[in-house]
Parts: sequence; structure tokens; C-alpha cells
Amino acid sequence: MQPLLSCLRGSAVASGRLDFVLACVLIVGAELAIWVGGDGAGHDVRAALIAPLILGPIAVRRRYPALVGAGAPLLAGLEHAVWGGLQFVGYPVAYFCALYGLTVWTPLRRFLLGWSLLVAVGLVVSARSRATLHDGVTFTVVTALVMLLVRRVVGDRERRAELAERERDLAGREAVVGERARIARELHDAIAHNVSMIVVQAGGERRALHDESSSTSEVLETIEQIGRGALTEMRRLVGMLRSDGVDSLAPQPGLADLPLLVTQVREAGLLVELHVEGEQRMLPVGIELSGYRIVQEALTNALKHAGDARAVVHVRYGSDSLELEIVDDGEGASSPVSGGGHGLVGMRERVALYGGLLDAGQRPSGGFTVRVVLPTR
Repeated sequence: MQPLLSCLRGSAVASGRLDFVLACVLIVGAELAIWVGGDGAGHDVRAALIAPLILGPIAVRRRYPALVGAGAPLLAGLEHAVWGGLQFVGYPVAYFCALYGLTVWTPLRRFLLGWSLLVAVGLVVSARSRATLHDGVTFTVVTALVMLLVRRVVGDRERRAELAERERDLAGREAVVGERARIARELHDAIAHNVSMIVVQAGGERRALHDESSSTSEVLETIEQIGRGALTEMRRLVGMLRSDGVDSLAPQPGLADLPLLVTQVREAGLLVELHVEGEQRMLPVGIELSGYRIVQEALTNALKHAGDARAVVHVRYGSDSLELEIVDDGEGASSPVSGGGHGLVGMRERVALYGGLLDAGQRPSGGFTVRVVLPTR
């Protein structure tokens, strides 16, 4: 949801700047029409002063839609009633921009208040001139009906968009929760397996000691008891996250299993190359598991979305970090997020677990790249 929110914020800022530029252009055009084109019709100073008051608020119509939407048209209506109205083309542009803000961006109560005020002022202004009474009333009524229609149509659309956004947000949160549960289950299995080995070795060594090594035997017995207690607590705490009750405590896959994974993906139809750089060594079990799952998820998404493509997996063992890079040259989905934990949601959660870095996105030349750095110290 964070990329989506950033996009929306950027769009809002760009739209606000566009409104500011539009207001400046309209004001400059109006002043030129008044002083050079004779649009002031004998009242140049008053027209020049009132033009920015009518056109300037367009710059902030998104921030104050009700105030601008009702104020600017009302001021234009009063100016028309007193001086007969200026003829510059910018006035109707500003008028309808303000009305759109009032119609679309305001709560219902403020919209109804502003709409009623505009209709009342429009009818009063129209009644002041019998020559234009019919045209004025017609314009006011048609404008009022169009505002109601636009409010209904755009309101329904925005409500649907808001509902869809909430559903996407809920789905994203559920995906994060599900992925964290899956990671917890896997880490439970991996860590429990290692703790089990510690308990077994401590118990075996204690039984093999002679009677004279009583102090060492007591230490090993303490280690064994603490290990068994840790296993019990882990099963109790993580048991609620398990999808079933028959999962074994078998060791989870690690980086040493990547060649087998690459072979399986090749057999599934995606050409994959694996390159390992640096001195291969045993890393913490959680890092091993996370690295394997990240590569698995990236290749799975490439297999699903990249089409007829090739992928290259780079594994770099640094002195204090593990670097992973998965690159494909396909032209599939730009946001490989899918269910079952296979996607950017799972990668982000695994990387965040160890305070690593994740960079994923489209390549300028086509395809998708996932880069991950996991600290190993």
C-alpha cells in the first residue's frame, strides 16, 4: 500500500501546482484583456481589482473546495449584477472550475449549502434584468441540475474507488499477517531442529561421562533441561500459527539447496542460471532460510509472469552480508505479488526481519530485477 500512497500524494501535489499555474494564467489574461483589449468597458480600475478576487482562488480550490466553489461564483455573480459582467474567456473557466470543486470535493452538507446559495443568488441576479431573465434562469437551473448529476455520478465512482481501496488495504494486511505466520512457522521448524540437536548431543555426552565428572555432567544436564524447556515453549507459542498439527520438525531448506531449486524451475519451463560468488560458508539458519525463500519467490513469479524468458540468480557471500540478485528478461507483470507467500510481500517481510535492504522493480531494458542485501553479523 506504501507505493500507492506515495503515488497519490505526488498526484495531489502535481494537481495543486497545475491549479496555481491555471490561476496565474487566468489572472494575467484577464488583466491584459482589461487594460489592452478594452474588456473593462469603462471601469478598468475596478475590473482590474476584482479580476484576481474571482480568478485567484482557483489556485487553492482543492484545499478549500467549499469556500472557493461558493465564493468565486458568488463574487462573479455580484460583479455581473453591478457592472454587467466582464467578457474575458477566463471567467467562465474559473467559474466552472470552482463549481467542480464544490460539487465533487466537498461533504454533502457543505455541498447542499453552497449549491442552495448559488441557486438563490443566480435567480436573484437573473431577476434584476427583464431582458435576460429567461436566459439567466435557464442557465441557473441547468447549472444546478448538472451539479446534482455530476455529484451523483462522481460520488458513486469515488465511493466504489474508496471501497476498492479499503479492500486492497485489507487484502494487503492479510497478506502481511499470513506471510509473517508462514515465516514464523518455518523459523520455528528450523530453530527447533537445531535446539533438538543440542539437547540430543548434551544428553548423549552426559551419559557417556564417567562418575568423576559430576560437575560437567550437571552442566550438561542443565543444558539438556533448558533445551527441552525451550522446545516446549516454542511449540506452545508457535502452535497457534501452524496450519495443521502434523508438520514435522525437519530442517528447512538453505542456500545449499539452490541448485536443486534451479533444476526444478528449469524443468518447469524457465531457463535459469545460478552464479555463486565469494567464499561459501554456513550462515545463521534464519538467513539461510530467508535467502532460499527469496530466490524461490522471485523465480516462482518470473515463471508465472515473465513468459518466454530467462532468469539469472547471483548469490554473493560478503564478509558481513549476503547479497542476492534475481534478474529476468521477460515482459510480464510489473508487480509480482501473489498469494501463498510468493511475492514482494514475502520478500519484504523476510528482509525486514533481519534489517536488510530490498530493491525490486522493472528494468529499463525489460524484465524484472530483485536485489536483496541481508546482514550476516
